[in-house]
Amino acid sequence: MNFDKRAFSFLQKPRTFDLRLFLSPSYTMIRFAFGCTFVSIGMFVSAAGGSWDISNHLLNKPETFFSIPHAVLYSGVALAIFGLVFVQMAYRKYVSIYDNNSKTKISSKLIFVGISMLVVAGPIDFAWHSVFGLDGLLSPPHFVLLSGMIVSSLGAMLGIVSFVSTHDERKMNYKKSAEVMTTTTTYLPLIFIGLLPLWMTLDGLIGMFSLPFSNTQYFNFNPNPFLAAALATLGYPFFISFILCFSFHLGKRKFGVVSVMGASYLAIHAITAIVPNESLIPTLTFYILNLLPILASDILLSSSANRRLSVYVSGLILGSSFLMMQYPLITYVYNEAFTKQAFVWPSLLSSSYFGMIGSIYPLVVGPAAALGIVGATFAGKVIDRWSLSPIIEH
Repeated sequence: MNFDKRAFSFLQKPRTFDLRLFLSPSYTMIRFAFGCTFVSIGMFVSAAGGSWDISNHLLNKPETFFSIPHAVLYSGVALAIFGLVFVQMAYRKYVSIYDNNSKTKISSKLIFVGISMLVVAGPIDFAWHSVFGLDGLLSPPHFVLLSGMIVSSLGAMLGIVSFVSTHDERKMNYKKSAEVMTTTTTYLPLIFIGLLPLWMTLDGLIGMFSLPFSNTQYFNFNPNPFLAAALATLGYPFFISFILCFSFHLGKRKFGVVSVMGASYLAIHAITAIVPNESLIPTLTFYILNLLPILASDILLSSSANRRLSVYVSGLILGSSFLMMQYPLITYVYNEAFTKQAFVWPSLLSSSYFGMIGSIYPLVVGPAAALGIVGATFAGKVIDRWSLSPIIEH
């Protein structure tokens, strides 16, 4: 079969950037992916700013709407709005030229809805601060903001996956006649960019409904301690295992993808939740040890001949490691439910954590390991549902 190489020009990498080529109809899907990438980067910046803001609250630093963490958070929103413009323009052009791709359509709608929620949340947050001053972690504007971040991250991730899968489907047909091909490795950074913000925002959702940081002068939105502990015990292991195993599948089941994704998450968590508290800096070595279960899972998934068994064991390992990966803030969750001690001061956070881990871990490791297995299995189901397995196998 003869192929017209011009029809597949988006599969080739030009030596220099050509604006006219980038704006041409054949590059419509690349422009869509470009917009999704900016949305994901924006959500990553916002999630990092939100985590930093929690640390500032704990350290009793001055709290205003115009604090530096808030500036970082809303800078991410501005980046996401810039990406939304590209997404909407590219999607309209894509629909007018090609058949309507369901994943692309859903992605575009999710991004639009999510960023609309972010835009609405900003003025609400400002008004809330103006009226009530200090706000807790769980408050109406924060919930709207985080919900918008999750929806936007999900939409951007779906758009990136749609772009990668569309590229690979056409590459499978074009492989024999193409002279210049973009390798799979080129798209691995897109997978990281798409998944990491989603992981961080889902992580933030569990924290919002489990951490006891929502008791203020006017409102007490703190969750029930036992329900909060149950949510953390089940939610964190599930998402840790799901995201890492999902990234493994999207990375064509290659060694290193899980390790890079996990190391990126640990680095951001350490920078925003540990480093701002000077008393926790000596425990960074302990936190870095979380790379070991991630690396073990990476090796097991990529080298085992029994794929089902490797998924189960990796899910078990990752799920049962959540208590260490969520250090140090997880201390507050179990302190409320099991120790009944007074509020843990930031300077005593590490000693409180290491004092309770011996009694808490035996209680939570069973359900955590089970939810880790569920998360790892569910990642494979989602890949099958999105019809990506043939591309991954190829």
